[in-house]
Amino acid sequence: MPSSKLTYREPLHRRYQGLMPHLVREILLVSSPYDAFMLEEDGPLTEQLVSGYSELSLVSIPRISHARSAEEALRMLAKRRFDLVITVVQVRDASADELSRSIKAHQPHVRVVLLIFDEADLRHFPDEALPHTIDLAVLWSGDAGTLIAAIKLIEDHANVDHDTATANVQVVLVIEDNLRAYSSLLAMLYPELFRQSSAMLYEALNLRHRVLRMRARPKILLAQNYEEAAQCVDAYRDNLLAVISDLRFPRAGQLDRDAGRALIASARTGLPDLPILLVSSEIDLAAQANVLDVWHVSKRADDFHSELRRFLAEAVGFGDFVFRRSDGTVLDHARNVYELEQKLAEIPVESVAHHSVRHDFSVWLRARGMLDLARRFRPMRLGDYDHVEDARTHMIEILQEDREQAQEGIITDLAAPPTASETRFMRIGRGSIGGKGRGIAFVRSLIVSHGLSGHFPSLPIRIPRTVALGTEAFERFLAMNHERLGLGDRILTDASPDADQARLKRWLAADFDPDITYDLEPAFHSLQGPLAVRSSSLLEDSRFQAFAGVYTTFMLPNNHPDPRQRFAQLLAAIKAVYASVYSKAARSYLASTPHLLEEQQMAVVIQQVVGKPYGDRFYPLISGAAQSHNHYPMGSQRANEGVATIALGMGETVASGGTTVRFSPGCPRVLPQFPDARAFMRRSQTRFYAVDLANSEFDPCAGPRSTMTLCDLADAEADGILRAIGSVYSPENDSLRDNLDLRGARVVTFNNVLKWDSFPLAEALSVMLDLLRNTIGGEVEIEFAVHAPRRGDRLPRLYILQVRPMPPQLRIGAAIDLESVTPDRVLLRPDKSLGHGVEEITDIVYVTRTDLGFRQTPEVAQQVRRITEPLHQAKRPYLLIGPGRWGTSDPALGIPVSWYDIAGARVIVEVPLADRYVEPSQGSHFFHNLTAMRIGYLTLERSEADAFDRAWLDGHDSERETEVVRHISCSAPVQVQMDGMTSRALVLKPDAS
Repeated sequence: MPSSKLTYREPLHRRYQGLMPHLVREILLVSSPYDAFMLEEDGPLTEQLVSGYSELSLVSIPRISHARSAEEALRMLAKRRFDLVITVVQVRDASADELSRSIKAHQPHVRVVLLIFDEADLRHFPDEALPHTIDLAVLWSGDAGTLIAAIKLIEDHANVDHDTATANVQVVLVIEDNLRAYSSLLAMLYPELFRQSSAMLYEALNLRHRVLRMRARPKILLAQNYEEAAQCVDAYRDNLLAVISDLRFPRAGQLDRDAGRALIASARTGLPDLPILLVSSEIDLAAQANVLDVWHVSKRADDFHSELRRFLAEAVGFGDFVFRRSDGTVLDHARNVYELEQKLAEIPVESVAHHSVRHDFSVWLRARGMLDLARRFRPMRLGDYDHVEDARTHMIEILQEDREQAQEGIITDLAAPPTASETRFMRIGRGSIGGKGRGIAFVRSLIVSHGLSGHFPSLPIRIPRTVALGTEAFERFLAMNHERLGLGDRILTDASPDADQARLKRWLAADFDPDITYDLEPAFHSLQGPLAVRSSSLLEDSRFQAFAGVYTTFMLPNNHPDPRQRFAQLLAAIKAVYASVYSKAARSYLASTPHLLEEQQMAVVIQQVVGKPYGDRFYPLISGAAQSHNHYPMGSQRANEGVATIALGMGETVASGGTTVRFSPGCPRVLPQFPDARAFMRRSQTRFYAVDLANSEFDPCAGPRSTMTLCDLADAEADGILRAIGSVYSPENDSLRDNLDLRGARVVTFNNVLKWDSFPLAEALSVMLDLLRNTIGGEVEIEFAVHAPRRGDRLPRLYILQVRPMPPQLRIGAAIDLESVTPDRVLLRPDKSLGHGVEEITDIVYVTRTDLGFRQTPEVAQQVRRITEPLHQAKRPYLLIGPGRWGTSDPALGIPVSWYDIAGARVIVEVPLADRYVEPSQGSHFFHNLTAMRIGYLTLERSEADAFDRAWLDGHDSERETEVVRHISCSAPVQVQMDGMTSRALVLKPDAS
């Protein structure tokens, strides 16, 4: 099935990353010792900059170096890179004119700013005009704010083209030719701009976003004549936020009293509501401002600064949004967009009408850089609605929709605004969020950037609402409770059967850091319904050591009537996950990797469980796992189209290798493992897992499955859920009918989904797997669940629960020659294999019987454990052979060993059960760890003697033996040859020669 084409949609915050590429980091101050003394009279200039930048919450504080002469300055410029040179009118060996020309001749990219202590200094230049090699002159009054304004103005002019094109950054145009006037105005204007940007940080959802929002602040451009101003208006018309202009400034080389009026008329073309402030010393300023319908303030006004602030707040939209009546009475304030949304629903209808007519909402949103929102509000007219209340409702819907879109794809910090509780991914605490956390966060970013939530109209794709508790919490927990937890040598050597339980009890009695619980509790209360508390270690779900299923996951019903008890249960589950780091199984797995126990930092992922309540049961319609590469394609299936394994109910059935339906997303209607209806009847799922809502208590010592209940298909039918995925078997004609109104045995076939496309699950998985394979750069595996539609729900929903890279298959060297081997040397000829290379193994552990029933296989698993444990402790690798699936949770399908039981095997072989067909292992945590550990994995589907010479094994004396398990040690090693290029292999007896 061809994949649907996706379009990448870059989130707005991503565009912010590239903003302001040109920053002033290195400044060279060129001045005489006397001028340097004057500059530093109020303290060293660098200290003033540090203080000024800190007060304005700015980063990237530039470093200042000093040169006492032009010669020294040019020598320093030749050796080091400087972004900006600040000089005075005259140094010992050159004028500012001469120095700037020399600088530009050799390094034209370096900007030159002239500090003037008195306007009389301009007389040193012909016609009091600065040469073109000086980029800016400012009047120094001893205030660091003037210097900061000069630096930021240089940066703004350098970045404006890039930033407006990249992220529609807004522009404030200042038109002023008087040195004193613009020096003072810029020193006032930039702090107001930074305060506005700081206020916008409240909208940011995490630290990274706060930094990026500061980059997206409006740019200030200074024009000193009509031609420069007109060029700015033409170039940035769509980005103009405001214009602050004098009335009289040069035009065509001459001072023109009407230049301001002409410029305003030009700027207002197409922008009738553009906020404009006239700043002039003209006597008739008020009258002219009235005619032009603009704001005004006299340059000589005592309240100049407060009037400038009032213009920025009321006309441009800086600061809070102030709700007023039509007579100007203040009703309320909104500090941010979230408060605007909340209070818009409460204010009197008169105020809504007042601000709507004046377009105040769009002006305020535009000033905050929310251009898309402002554009949606701008064309709204009250006349288009039957009533003002309808307009109010529409505005609130727009704000809600924008907020939800803004939160998509973001990992939100706890310190974010109240809307953060509605985000789908929130981070608590510092440190890494671990492998699972990184994977689900990455998936979420792809869902947003490629529009997957709406790509399939009948199957939206999402992630569950998730809270990630960073590794800092784990570190604090260990540090606070080191003695109580029993950390030390004995925790690593205690191998007694009850060691894990004893350890868990100690950990449950330990205390959490109060700061962590204080932060975690409000995030926890934002999650509703049953919760999955999952491990997310640093190495988990990595490409080469997957650690899949090694640590513990707990399902919490989260339905205790006392919220304090519910939170206490969550903390207990987190402690139990922490304790699993030191479990026997985890230490066994870790021992087979190059990593140390101390390296394992544990984060925790808390997710809302996908599903719905049905009386005392809570479960999804479908749970499953899918891989982008099908290791065992059958019939018309193709390896590169992947494979999916699905089951009714909770994902425990799939993860533990239970009875499932396996299909290729590329051809979902073809199921070669079910050649006829009778095969479906014999091999399909008969029971499923659900979260048990009948019991509101939680005891981690009872195990991860203690909060789940195993249900029958009759329960699913009673819940009305089986109809969506079930069929009825008719023995009369050996057929399946996809209609549960008929009488007969119920069978889980998923025909309505896979055969009749009730919703596009296969296509959605295919698109998701292709996208992840391309973006991760290798094969991947995902876990997912489908939320069933019920009355009142319009659509089912596909939730991606987890993603992990699949270990790359070894394809080293040339293909292995498997044809030249004589038949008498073949011990085992599998039908399929995973792995590549040659393994030589002396020890072989095998199960002697294949006629095992589901009541016998658990006992066989214990026998395997008794045989393999000494080998594991002695670090003797072995070949393991047995019937059915190794590591399954369903005893009818194979031998339900744990990973620890067989972790020492180098090659594992599955041979067929005597009386039933079982599909090869693929898609479970157990299988994933096998491939991650590069353990050879062979599957034999035939019982013929030429495929497996069991008699040769039986002819050896055993080192250890139980009722049905033998361990033999060969005098010479058997050889396992695996060809990863053809998925073929041979197990060869030692060469007799």
